Amino acid sequence: RYGIVVVFLVLLATLTATLPQFRTTANVSNVLQQNAVIGIIACAMTFAIISGGFDLSVGAGAALASVVGAKIMIEAGIPLGIVGALAVGLLLGLVNGTLIAYAGINPFVATLGTATIVRGLIYVSTNATPFFGVPMDFTVVGLGRTGPIPNATIIFLVVALFLAFLLHQTRFGHYVYAIGGNIVAAAEMGIAVRRVKLAVYALVGFCAAIGGIILTGQTASGQPQAAINYELAAITAVIVGGASLGGGRGTMAGTVLGVFLLGLVSNALNLYGVSAFWQPVATGLILVLAVGIDSYSRRSVFAWR
Repeated sequence: RYGIVVVFLVLLATLTATLPQFRTTANVSNVLQQNAVIGIIACAMTFAIISGGFDLSVGAGAALASVVGAKIMIEAGIPLGIVGALAVGLLLGLVNGTLIAYAGINPFVATLGTATIVRGLIYVSTNATPFFGVPMDFTVVGLGRTGPIPNATIIFLVVALFLAFLLHQTRFGHYVYAIGGNIVAAAEMGIAVRRVKLAVYALVGFCAAIGGIILTGQTASGQPQAAINYELAAITAVIVGGASLGGGRGTMAGTVLGVFLLGLVSNALNLYGVSAFWQPVATGLILVLAVGIDSYSRRSVFAWR
């Protein structure tokens, strides 16, 4: 139950003891800032995975929010740009939720399809060219700091706390667990399964848009190629944090630890001088290991039964 905590503390202690540059304030701040967007997306992804699904369109959704938000900011100002970015992210989430909950399409097929369509539309509409000209004042969102803490990290923590409350302390969160644990029993108990699933994917799309807004603040531009493979990193963080791909299990605290565990691994590879091309390999290996452990634990439970 507490394996992720032990692994995280051991890794943290090892890096602190063996890498003097890891202990610097600048490096710690860099780790916090670089993992904020993945963290926000992963926290929302926790809902989808606990409910028995997942969302492969979050990277495309973040890129869409970045491009749309940047375009509107350049032409109409920052507030409207933020609203526009959040609106398109929410719309994408509602489309995913409708396809999955009401059309009965498998989450893998539905979200992979929307991800491919959205990426294609972004490239066609922008000619794969970034939108420059976002007001430099907006970089305070992605690059600014409040004291020693990056603003992006503060946004991540606020989102994580809100989603933790929503998941663990509200009826909606209990419904998500119930649907992931046994969707038939949940329906027989009177839970509006379709509406809950629709709300889950709308939440994921909305949070992906928040991530896209932060990415815009980090580059002062709308990047069509933003958030590539973020869906893999987010799903990995959730699974490493103790959630089950079979649904019905997971915690927000575990997801946050999973995000920072992956962040520490990536940071350690950089500090040790390992090529950046190996970082996706490390992420993939961690994902396979985590899913393997989850599958083994589930088989063990069924064996006892």
